[in-house]
Amino acid sequence: MPLCLHCWSNGSSGQRRPTGRPRWRVGSDEHGTWLFAPRGAPASYTATGALPLPVNFLTLLPRDEQWWMCTWMWGNLDIDIELYVDIVHPPTWTSDSCLQVIDLDLDVIRYRNGRVVLDDEDEFAEHAVTLGYPPSVSASARSAATDLVAAVAEQKPPFATRPDRWVHAAAQLSEEL
Repeated sequence: MPLCLHCWSNGSSGQRRPTGRPRWRVGSDEHGTWLFAPRGAPASYTATGALPLPVNFLTLLPRDEQWWMCTWMWGNLDIDIELYVDIVHPPTWTSDSCLQVIDLDLDVIRYRNGRVVLDDEDEFAEHAVTLGYPPSVSASARSAATDLVAAVAEQKPPFATRPDRWVHAAAQLSEEL
């Protein structure tokens, strides 16, 4: 049974809109909880609405209260992204099977060629004003983004390599879906 991931994202009009992706829990380790969504699974995006996922998603929800969650992507050579780290308000489990995430616009992206970028700084700056992010939220998000750019570029755990243990577990789960 999939868990419910409620992600609140900023629309182009500045309104917060829910986006959703069903994910399956594949396990936990010292880094956190691992979630999987197969290529083709239904997803909802702020900009485009409902579309199938273009790649397999293996998402790490870190232990403790962290201002990020990261997703390894594979299964479509047209998508050049290897790792996508969303800067988020620390996620909250609203039940055993439902996770609430508030996306704060900033993203750290590692492409397959190893290049690392901080994306959507302009959206973050705009939304911090138009949506009234509290100064502590803005500061925490910026601090997390700065730290994560370095950690991803330096390939520090858990960002070093694609976690094959969980990729294999996701592949087995995918066969059962």
